[in-house]
Amino acid sequence: MNKETNNKAMTTKQLHRIPSESVLGGVAAGLADYFGIDKVLVRVIFILLVFAPIPFPVVLVYFILWIVMPKGERFLPAQPTKQQV
Repeated sequence: MNKETNNKAMTTKQLHRIPSESVLGGVAAGLADYFGIDKVLVRVIFILLVFAPIPFPVVLVYFILWIVMPKGERFLPAQPTKQQV
């Protein structure tokens, strides 16, 4: 395994919920972390979809994600070491 493959394996992001940054279950914080956007934006999108006039069960999807997504912590990119700089 060369260095490039090893670095890619170490920086792989996984979808997970972040209970330490949660308002309800950490699902929005986990989605925001995974996609690299602000968690407030994801929360606002969820709220808007709940009140949208489309027959889409957003609350049900949120709770399914809450159950299915494993707990985790915020993804932080690996800091370069002295050897990499």
